[in-house]
Amino acid sequence: MQASAETAVLPAFSSVPNGTGLALSTVKVPNRVMKKNVNTILMVAVLTGCCLAQASAFKVLPWNGHSAALSLTFDDSRAVHLDVVVPELNKRHLHATFFLIVSKTTRLDDWRKVRLQGHEIGNHSVSHDHVSDLNKEGEELQVEDAKKFLDSNFSADVLTFAYPFTEVSPGLLYWVKRYDFAARGGRGDNSLLYVTADTQPDWYNLPSQPSYTRYDAAIYRGWVDKDIAMNAWTTLQIHGIGDSSTGFEPIPSSTFIDLLDYVKAAEGKGLWVAPFGDVAAYFRAQKIVEAAQSQAGNGETRFNWRIPAPFVHGVTLKMAANSSRARFFQAGRELRRNKDGSYSVSFDSGELVVKGQL
Repeated sequence: MQASAETAVLPAFSSVPNGTGLALSTVKVPNRVMKKNVNTILMVAVLTGCCLAQASAFKVLPWNGHSAALSLTFDDSRAVHLDVVVPELNKRHLHATFFLIVSKTTRLDDWRKVRLQGHEIGNHSVSHDHVSDLNKEGEELQVEDAKKFLDSNFSADVLTFAYPFTEVSPGLLYWVKRYDFAARGGRGDNSLLYVTADTQPDWYNLPSQPSYTRYDAAIYRGWVDKDIAMNAWTTLQIHGIGDSSTGFEPIPSSTFIDLLDYVKAAEGKGLWVAPFGDVAAYFRAQKIVEAAQSQAGNGETRFNWRIPAPFVHGVTLKMAANSSRARFFQAGRELRRNKDGSYSVSFDSGELVVKGQL
């Protein structure tokens, strides 16, 4: 059978009437359909090949090589954070995030010391207004003016945001996306309070668990235990400590101390306790590298990725090789194994070259 210029002949199988097997026949398919199908098959093959190349070459280790991650965050620029929280954190060598309200931030020299001690300073708006009270200009001001103040006074590029009252509007979200790479939201869907490494979260509404005065130490211990059991990341949202004058829903002092002691002990079980921005940056960079396109040639496979803007500099991913013969290069230099057998990959590089058998 011959095909016209506009058709192609493809084999087809049909059932034999008596049910004993399949009979081979032919069908005519328009060339335009044939070309479309071939292109689709080729595209799938290319993408599959990229994924297989990456899977056979390396694996980015979740949570900086730990089994789970936890972030402690404190809101509203409270004096108790400087006088109680920071000293207790430092005593245990724990680092946290402090989301500051610009209009309520005093004792700037003390807050600068907090950042120098390894804690993160985040943006919690100019005046902590409800989104229903903001017009378009107000939405811009709450994000942009607060960032300018924080950047200037901390000689830093503050790139994380926490929504006041965990309220999000399209206008507020627009400005947060322009100036930040990640933002902390509220509880949202309770199933997402523990973000697992195989999920693709909303980077601009990452969930958090708020603390309440009525919660006892067992509640917080349960949060930590569940986080570790799920190999996930959870973020705690904390305000006051002690009496009611220290902020919204203050945690009893004894409960707070118990929480810090329990979190510190959990580090020995593989928990990564780190500021919100540190975990978010690692996690987002991991997702980007895992989706990197590959190009093979001349005995090597090159993986390239684009760094989003804005984004923090200096993110290093921990990577495990899936082949003992694979060698890894960045900026023309071969990567050497760490003591734990992993490799340290610079996300800023934007590429990873793999040589040897994949």
